[in-house]
Amino acid sequence: MSLLILDLGGVLYDIDFERTRRAMLNLPGYNGAPIEFGVESQSDVFIAYDRGDISTSEFRGALRGLYGFTCSNDELDHAWCAILERGLFADATERVRGFERHYNVSRTVILSNISELHYLDSAERCKPVFDLVDETYFSYLIRLRKPDPQAFLYVCAQQGYSPSETTLVDDSRSNCDAAQALGISVCWWQSV
Repeated sequence: MSLLILDLGGVLYDIDFERTRRAMLNLPGYNGAPIEFGVESQSDVFIAYDRGDISTSEFRGALRGLYGFTCSNDELDHAWCAILERGLFADATERVRGFERHYNVSRTVILSNISELHYLDSAERCKPVFDLVDETYFSYLIRLRKPDPQAFLYVCAQQGYSPSETTLVDDSRSNCDAAQALGISVCWWQSV
């Protein structure tokens, strides 16, 4: 018996961090402050929002304070969600089943660093993979964000598996390193 933890963005869902960064650079009022938003490194405000430490309203206010945006909430939300425009990979459901066969698992879950707005924007498009897995864990709801070791330990405990009985498939090297340090087997997934 074993547990498979799948990342969502970059493994099953085709995300593009640069789309959001570019969209924000073009928002009215942008003050030129650097916008750090990528798979391995992000500004503190993005991390806090993913972890559910700040509400959507507080997130919008923080972005306006940091970057000078003078746009509407809808324009800001649209720029923030630009990362999600591509949708699930065409073979996302086959990937889930392929990972399950390859790792011969008993249970499969998704653990995703995702903000409330990103979840609301993508949930319907993600339904085909959400329906395949046993459980979903979203950082903004569980208040833990990868690569924090507690995020992995939380999921293992909730599912009743030890780290040594668990495999992670994730596109972030730092997430894989943190999981591996706990004794979780890892597959560092790099989409072609």
